[in-house]
Amino acid sequence: MDSLVQKLENCRAALPDSLAPDEVDRYVGELYEAERPRLHGAVQALAPLVEQGELEKEEAELDALFRRVLLPAYARKATEMTRRERNDFYLARIGLHGLERAGWTAGGVLIGSLVVWAPFIPIWSKEAILPFALGGLCFPELRRFFAYRRYGKDVNTLVGKIEVEVTRLQSAYLEAPTVMERLETDGATETPRKVPPRQTEGH
Repeated sequence: MDSLVQKLENCRAALPDSLAPDEVDRYVGELYEAERPRLHGAVQALAPLVEQGELEKEEAELDALFRRVLLPAYARKATEMTRRERNDFYLARIGLHGLERAGWTAGGVLIGSLVVWAPFIPIWSKEAILPFALGGLCFPELRRFFAYRRYGKDVNTLVGKIEVEVTRLQSAYLEAPTVMERLETDGATETPRKVPPRQTEGH
């Protein structure tokens, strides 16, 4: 699953220009289909323990989990993040970014002026306005930093929840009575040891 999510993230930049939900879902689904054989191989690795019919049921459940939970949830988060990326994390549309930055700078100057003016804040130097102005000027970059940080946390949380469910499904099949009986049978079968021939006295 980690490989699947990594591929989805590596290919996120090529999401459709429209970012329409149907087109995004179709694109993410195509990426999943390319990784689908890995799921089959991972499930078949349990063939010595689990019967083939049970393996097919497990694979179908995992496939449904990825299609119905992982892919839609990732698509929503990726669409929102990609839309913000393509607008360079500005609130205003392309062409008005400079005006928005100037507005945030003016807002920083205003807040700094209020801080200097407020009698209950022990700051009287007018130079204190400068950090607020710089904060407003760099506000889009700060928004970008926190957006990437939150997005990474959200994706990791999603992966963690899916991994818990995958582990639960695998445990249900591995702890089935037929599997336990097969393990007990294999454990009870021992390779007979060769007994060295007894030597007679004098030889």
